[in-house]
Amino acid sequence: MFENHTRRPIPNLFGGLTRENVRPPWLTLLLVFVVSLSTRLFCFTGLVGSDDIFYSIYAERIAEGTYRLEPHHMAIRYGVVVPVAAIYKAFGMHEWSTVMLPLLASSLAPVLAALLGVQLAGATAGWIAGLLLASFPVDVRYATILVPESMLQATILVAAIAYVAAGARQSALLSFTSGILLGLAYLIKEPAAFVVGAFVTFAVARRCWRIGCAVAAGAVMILACELTWYWTEAGDLLFRGHAMELHNKQPEVIFANENLVDRLLKAYPRLIIVPNVDYGLHSLLAVMGVVSALLWDRSKRTTFLLLWAVLPFLYLNFGTSSYQRFWALPVAPRYLTLIYPPLFLLTGIGVAEVARMRAQKLPAIILLTLVCSVGIVCALATRTTGYRIVDVQNLRKIAASARESRRQICEFTGSKSERWQQTLRILAPDVVGCRPGELLKIAPDGFGLPVSQELTRRITRVEK
Repeated sequence: MFENHTRRPIPNLFGGLTRENVRPPWLTLLLVFVVSLSTRLFCFTGLVGSDDIFYSIYAERIAEGTYRLEPHHMAIRYGVVVPVAAIYKAFGMHEWSTVMLPLLASSLAPVLAALLGVQLAGATAGWIAGLLLASFPVDVRYATILVPESMLQATILVAAIAYVAAGARQSALLSFTSGILLGLAYLIKEPAAFVVGAFVTFAVARRCWRIGCAVAAGAVMILACELTWYWTEAGDLLFRGHAMELHNKQPEVIFANENLVDRLLKAYPRLIIVPNVDYGLHSLLAVMGVVSALLWDRSKRTTFLLLWAVLPFLYLNFGTSSYQRFWALPVAPRYLTLIYPPLFLLTGIGVAEVARMRAQKLPAIILLTLVCSVGIVCALATRTTGYRIVDVQNLRKIAASARESRRQICEFTGSKSERWQQTLRILAPDVVGCRPGELLKIAPDGFGLPVSQELTRRITRVEK
């Protein structure tokens, strides 16, 4: 098509394997979305009184116009706080508006993974990847909690769809769009930068220079905007890196660096290989699926998906969060969710290849059903657990009691007072205030949990 006397053929990014002309199986995609959304609503958690409260605080400040740049890594994850601020501006600050964005992103991510699977390998591989992601326990657990991973996953999948389409059409515009989306994913959470590296590296290795350069240009444009903001506000181009120094003082980060041998060589491999309540059997199936895909499908798409999973994993496992010294990142099951969409796509390709053999079709269906079912059970087991969920449960009871007795909560004390106040302002804004009448204060008990106490002073007028 491109060959003539004056022009050499343009390399195809995936060697002609992409299926641009195949009509997406919309009914299957709808089924994946229904399974994904219903599972997440059934396993609803809501506020957990931890990182989600900080993201909410910064989003509210943006919505109110009181935001100021500060050296806290959550304060500068603009891909999280700016969209949430827009929701607050439109609908007000409530629990449902706080979790709306992660819920929507997490529910759509399996559909996007299925659609990408259809592009790369056909309908069977697509719906397998979609259902695995829809029932992945750790994804379901955090779908209704305001943390970056759900939004990060969905944004990268949209970028990947644009990237694959760009490879099939040799479109610089789609490549540039993919780069912009990956840049926005970086603003959601920093490890997305290594997905940019994977996409650019694959294009360059395939000698698709125009695609690689366009993806890099889109991502660099977003980075340039971020650096310009830091320079104008703080005069520090490396503000994001310097802000991580505060993060590095947190107990979980210090703990991760106390035994580096276990942290670097055992922690994540153990989490991935050994079945557990966060990953169910999904991770073990993904390992087997990747091996199967490598045996049955040694194509360019397999290389691309492996690169997409491996580069971010290497950073998450062996990377540092400090400019001055090696300082390993803390370990958490949700951090690795970034690498699972490509792993599930590889699993879908591998299982689809195995299922083509008539004798293996029924065992493959039984295995997928078992894995997805166990995943949903694990998600239910982790519903409303972890973080400071007990604090939130106590605050819900305090708010209900204050509302019933028509009292106001006027004062918050203790080291977690800011979190507790923001939590109650989200859950029950009508009981937080200092109007004249009988008032309460929230203070920590002997275990550090919030309890309500009678305020020793009475207010006869509104304090300013």
